[in-house]
Amino acid sequence: RGSPADQNLFYLNKVPVYNTSHVFGFFSAFNSDAISDFALSKSNIPAKYGGRLASIFDVTAKQGNQRRYTASGGISPITGRLLVEGPIQREKSSFLVGVRSTYSDWLLQQVPNPDYQNSSARFADGIANLSFEIGANNRLNVFAYYSYDRFSFAGTADYAYENTGASATWTRFFRQKHSLDFSLIYSRYAQEVANRETALEAYLQNNAISHKESRLDFSLRPGNRHEITLGANAILYQVDRGSFLPFDAVSQWNALDLGSEKGFESGIYLSEQWEPNDRISISGGLRYNYYRFLGPQSVYEYLPGGPRTEQNILDTLSFAGNANIRSYDGLDYRIAARYLIGPRFSVKASANRLHQYAFLLSNTIALAPSDKWKLSDYHIGPMVGNQYSLGFYAQLNRNTLELSVEGYYKDVSNLVEYKDGADLLINEAPEQDVLQGDLEAYGIELMLKKPFGRLNGWVNYTYSRALVTVDGELPEERINFGERYPASYDKPHAFNLVSNLKFSRRISLSGNVVYSTGRPITYPTTVYYQNGIQLINYSARNEYRIPDYFRVDLSLKLEGNLRAEKLLHGSWVLSVYNLTGRDNAYSVYFTSQSSTITGYQVSIFGSPIFSLAYDFKLGNYAN
Repeated sequence: RGSPADQNLFYLNKVPVYNTSHVFGFFSAFNSDAISDFALSKSNIPAKYGGRLASIFDVTAKQGNQRRYTASGGISPITGRLLVEGPIQREKSSFLVGVRSTYSDWLLQQVPNPDYQNSSARFADGIANLSFEIGANNRLNVFAYYSYDRFSFAGTADYAYENTGASATWTRFFRQKHSLDFSLIYSRYAQEVANRETALEAYLQNNAISHKESRLDFSLRPGNRHEITLGANAILYQVDRGSFLPFDAVSQWNALDLGSEKGFESGIYLSEQWEPNDRISISGGLRYNYYRFLGPQSVYEYLPGGPRTEQNILDTLSFAGNANIRSYDGLDYRIAARYLIGPRFSVKASANRLHQYAFLLSNTIALAPSDKWKLSDYHIGPMVGNQYSLGFYAQLNRNTLELSVEGYYKDVSNLVEYKDGADLLINEAPEQDVLQGDLEAYGIELMLKKPFGRLNGWVNYTYSRALVTVDGELPEERINFGERYPASYDKPHAFNLVSNLKFSRRISLSGNVVYSTGRPITYPTTVYYQNGIQLINYSARNEYRIPDYFRVDLSLKLEGNLRAEKLLHGSWVLSVYNLTGRDNAYSVYFTSQSSTITGYQVSIFGSPIFSLAYDFKLGNYAN
């Protein structure tokens, strides 16, 4: 919905996952074998959630089997996975452990392209979930998650990142209709990038963010048509801005420690959902947010009325550990309504206001793009967003088809954008390299879904725009001369088709088609010389686009014997990723040598990838 990645938050058993993909999106960071359900909030975001402007994706892991031990998994030439679950104390407690890994390097050696043969890609993740019933009214859930990725491309770029997280949640039930949840949560995301494209400029850079949270949520049901939720949470952010280091002795970079940041965010909320009759549903809520940027920290003060540049530094302020450097607060609101027009049609409308205190500084022009988390600080204020949506929903063809049409409009203030000419690698004082402006996003989403039958699936088309304006009083405080320009994530057209065809009880075919407009990019357009110095002139901000994205995937599944009671159930899945072998651009970057500018396109898996997997489950289907 016209938002950068940092405005969307993914939870896995209340643990925020700061990077949700493996191998740059080839695999999901979530093990589907271990997931029981999920909830996506993008129009009406519940008041208990804060800190993001666009959407909340809340994923819940399965609880282990309390009656018997079972196992399931699969193996293919690329990946292997295993899920084991069972009782700790029968009918009282259970465990679930799932692991996945890939060993795809050998496959890259088979691709007739020297860049792929000189590359490597691997990942692994693990999940553990312990559930305990303590008496009739108490539940305890302990959860842990870990994942890592390692990727190397053509001997010129290395990319590594990892997610670590854990949560403990105690749930207390009152009178079978009220409940209280108390949770302690920890999450950490760390990444490291090495660029070895040019020996004299090879570098190594790393950074990390940790998230420590406690939250209390209380749910009351005073009647069948009322539900009241209230609660509070507190988050301690710690950002290690990392180091910038020469890759080896040949590199001419100097080592630099970029320091660290600390911030404290808290919130308290109250919301209610009310159904006055069978046709109308109304929900609303308020959330008050309070944020503090904390020491230890040294902060520059700049000459008033001038741009924030090194030349305009007036003084340096020093703050001791945990000292309050700057505070921000704000009141969020949520309101939504649904009206049923007969048994098959409905209309929904919503309006939200949200605040966001952590964001990404995104470098999209490097060989291996690196996004760094940053906190609102003394100079950079929090982003504030308003979103309004209106949708129409219908059940068609005797309830065998579901149609939805939803439009939205969103405005965001204090959006953080890099200045023209900013140093995208080393930001010792980030406020000198960024400006804050306004984002306007709008669009319409159409979906037709057939959830049942031998042929089922859905087709979706979205038209959306995301446009940015950064227009300050001084020329140095403007981007694109103060004129509006497409955001780096502006993709006007997106099309998705997912279909499943069941030929018989044992044989089925699945496929998907994905298309989207290429994202905007700023190109170098001219090389010229002034006093013998080579200078490069660039296009307007995001005036051009990288090639459009298009991909087709297919898979054929053959089930084994379908008897309900037997020890082992197995199935074979033959799949092909990127059937057409399209070279979709992951990134585009440029180098300048001898007065010549050369553009390069980096593609991830630009060839068809075939795989044959065997999936298995121990135990009866009914289990």
